[in-house]
Amino acid sequence: MLDVGRQFFKNMFSSWFAYLIRIVITFLFVPYITTVLGGERYGVWVIIFQTIGYFSLLDCGFSSALTRYISKYLSQKDYPGINKILNSANLLYLIIGAIVFAGVYLFVTFFFEYFKISDPALMQEGKNALLILGAFMAFNFIALPFGNSLGAFHRYDIVNCLNIAEEIIRAGMMVFMLYLGNGLVELALVILLLTVIKHLVGASILLKLNAKLNITPHDIDMPTIKMLYGYSKISLGITFCFLIIYNTDTILLGFMTSSSAAAIYHPGAQLMRYMRNVINAVAIPLVPAISHLETVSDLSVIRDIYLKAIKYVSYFSFALAGGVIIYAQFFVNLWLPPEFSQAGMVMQILAIGTAFLLPQIIGESVLFAVEQHRKLLLVLIIEALIKLSLAFPLIKMYGLLGMAFSVVIPQVLLFTTVYPYIMAKVLKSEFSTIIKVIIKSAIPGLLISMPLAGFLQYVYPPDTWFTFFVNMAAIMIAVLILGFFISDSQDRKKIAGWFKFSKV
Repeated sequence: MLDVGRQFFKNMFSSWFAYLIRIVITFLFVPYITTVLGGERYGVWVIIFQTIGYFSLLDCGFSSALTRYISKYLSQKDYPGINKILNSANLLYLIIGAIVFAGVYLFVTFFFEYFKISDPALMQEGKNALLILGAFMAFNFIALPFGNSLGAFHRYDIVNCLNIAEEIIRAGMMVFMLYLGNGLVELALVILLLTVIKHLVGASILLKLNAKLNITPHDIDMPTIKMLYGYSKISLGITFCFLIIYNTDTILLGFMTSSSAAAIYHPGAQLMRYMRNVINAVAIPLVPAISHLETVSDLSVIRDIYLKAIKYVSYFSFALAGGVIIYAQFFVNLWLPPEFSQAGMVMQILAIGTAFLLPQIIGESVLFAVEQHRKLLLVLIIEALIKLSLAFPLIKMYGLLGMAFSVVIPQVLLFTTVYPYIMAKVLKSEFSTIIKVIIKSAIPGLLISMPLAGFLQYVYPPDTWFTFFVNMAAIMIAVLILGFFISDSQDRKKIAGWFKFSKV
C-alpha cells in the first residue's frame, strides 16, 4: 500500500533536485546561448517560447482535473474509475492537440509579423521555429493522459527523473547544435524530439507500475467528461490568468520596445521564476497528497500543514529576496555580456514581489486540492488586470524596468491582503493568524540575509566567481542555522535525529 506521507517527501526532495539541475543548466547555458545567438536573435527565441506558452491555455484546466480525480479515486482503489478518467481525457486531448497546431499555424501566418523584428531572415527563422514548437505543444497535449500523469499517482519522483534526463540531454544537444552553427529551427527540433521520447517512456512506466490501467476507447465515458469539465472550467480561467501574469512580459516588450529589450529582461526574470519552481517542488506534490487527506482526514490536519508550510516558506523567501537585492548586479556582471547589465535591476525589483508570492503558492495548491479554486480565480483576475493596466504606461516611461514594476506592485498588494483572507475562510482560520505567521518568519529571514550580505560584499567583494560563491555559501549557512532555531520543536528533533543518524 502506498505511504502517501513518505512518498510526498520523496516527491518533494526529488523535485528540489530536479530544479537544482535546471538552475545549474540555466546558469551554464544562458551565457552561451546569448553570446552565440546575440541579443536580437535570442530575444526572438524568448518571444516565440512565451508565445507558445499561450497555447497551453487550450489545456482548458483538464490536467488539474486529472490530478484531482486520479488521486481521489486512487485513495479509494477505484481503478475502473481511473481508466474512465484517463481514456476520456485521451479523446479530449487528441482534439485539443489538433486545435493547438492549427492555432499556431494561424498565428504564424497572420500575426507573427507584428513583432518588432527588423531582419526579414530572422523573422522567417522565428516563424519556422514557432511552427515546430507548435508540434511540440500539440504532442504534449496528445500524450498527456498516460504520458504525463505519473504525478497524479503520487510518483513525482519518477516524473522528476524523466525531467532531469530530458533537461541534461536537451542542453547538451542544443549546445552541440549551436556549436555546429545551427539556429532556432534546429533548437526547436531538439525540443520536439526529446519531448516525444519522454512521454513515450512515461506512458510505458505508468502502465508497468499500474497493471490495472489500460488504453481503450471502450472506457471513454460522457459522465466522466462532464465531471472533468466541471472541475476544469475554473482551472481554465486560472490558467489564462497565470499566462497573463507570468507569460506576457517579454511579449509586451517585444511589441512595445524591441526583441533586444525582451532578451535583456528574460534571464533575470527566468531565474526569479525558478525560485517559484523551488516552492512548486512542495506545492505540486501537495495537491494529490491534500486530495488524499481530505478523503481520509479532517480540515484541521490540512490547516496545520498549510500554516507550517507558509512559516518556513516565508522565512526562506524573504531571506532569498534580501540576498538577491544585494547580489543581483554582481551576479549579472559575472554571468552575462555587458549589454545585459540591466538584468540585475530586473532581478532586484522582481525579488520583492517574489518574497510575497512564494508563501501563497502553498495556498494555491490547497485550494486546488479541496476544490475551492474558484476563489483563487477571482483574485488572479484582479492581479492580471492590475498588471496589464500598469504595464502599458510603465513600459512607455521606464522600459523593461517598468515591466518589472508592473509585476511586483499587484503581488505586494494582493499577497498581503486578499490571498491570506481567502485561505483563512477556506481553512476556518483567522486572517490575523496567517499574517502573523508570515511576518514572524519574514523578519528573521530579512535580518539574517541583508545585513550579512551587505557586510560580506563590502569586506570580500564578489567580483569573481570564487568570491561570489564564498559569499553565497556563508549566507546560506547562516540562513540554515537560524532556520533550525526558528523551526518547531518537533522539526528540530527530527533534524537533530537526521544528523545523529548520519554520524552513525
